[in-house]
Amino acid sequence: MSIFEKLNQARLEFQNMGVKKSGKNSYAGYTYYELSDIIPAINKLAEKLKFCCVINFTNDLAKLDFCDLEKDERITFTSPMSSASLKGCHEVQNLGAVETYIKRYLYQNCFEIVEGDSLDCTLNPAETPSNEIDELIEKVKARMNTFNDAQLDYANKAIKTRNLKMLKDCLK
Repeated sequence: MSIFEKLNQARLEFQNMGVKKSGKNSYAGYTYYELSDIIPAINKLAEKLKFCCVINFTNDLAKLDFCDLEKDERITFTSPMSSASLKGCHEVQNLGAVETYIKRYLYQNCFEIVEGDSLDCTLNPAETPSNEIDELIEKVKARMNTFNDAQLDYANKAIKTRNLKMLKDCLK
């Protein structure tokens, strides 16, 4: 099996494992996956399919390497680093919070773990300047010739609804 076949198989099997979300955001009223939901399932798949995931952080970049244990191959997923300033926490605790969040997002990106558009329920469209949405639409349109059919459908829906999150997703 090639590394891409392994990743695809892992994504499919994860999807069929029925992993439940245990995280709850009471303020915005949604649930989400915590690392403790995701990691045990991925570790089982890693043992079965013979891969491992290695995460590294620099000041600017977070990186997850999906590594094939049978061949010297890897697929790399990246995210820019961010910051946090949680109330009552010192610098190291804020760093830990950032790394935990980004680690979860890296796994979700690698394994295509889908969550509902929980961000949408916390956004007020009136607070997003129209020119920002127009700029994103133009960027999406410029990249549409590289999209597959599913991505084209998603991009067209994002443009039609002027959905900020969906437009940003199209540019990832």
